[in-house]
Amino acid sequence: MKMAKQRRKKSKMYFGQKTEDAIVEYNSMVPGTPERNKLFSDTIYHPIRKIAENLIHTYKFYYFDVPTNQVIDEVVANMVINMHKYIQEKGKAFSYFSVVAKNYLILNNNKNYKMGKIHDGLDVMDYGRNPGSERDEEIFRDFKLEVFDQMLE
Repeated sequence: MKMAKQRRKKSKMYFGQKTEDAIVEYNSMVPGTPERNKLFSDTIYHPIRKIAENLIHTYKFYYFDVPTNQVIDEVVANMVINMHKYIQEKGKAFSYFSVVAKNYLILNNNKNYKMGKIHDGLDVMDYGRNPGSERDEEIFRDFKLEVFDQMLE
């Protein structure tokens, strides 16, 4: 019997030591250089995008007015803005960026949830009702009752 070739298992780790080293190197480079931009696009962008995507779906941050891809881009932008604050001696980059992204998502998700609860959409409006005419009808009905009472007297 022939034995089937065993395939090499593909690693499911998307954020490893290579990415962390790239972030440290990225932070040490001069901003705006082509080498720095290439390092970001080749090594750093996809792992931090994957962190954002996984956090949104894991913790179900769905109270946003915009599509999920746009929310992911906002979270990635927030992580890039805070990338210079990462210090390797204080901990792993994965943990740092997970906390940064999660805090951003919690803040914005809660804000959007509250706004959704405060403001109802136009579909809940009662178009058949006119409060102004209801008040007029109430005044007219009171007037008729008063006139009727006076006529009976």
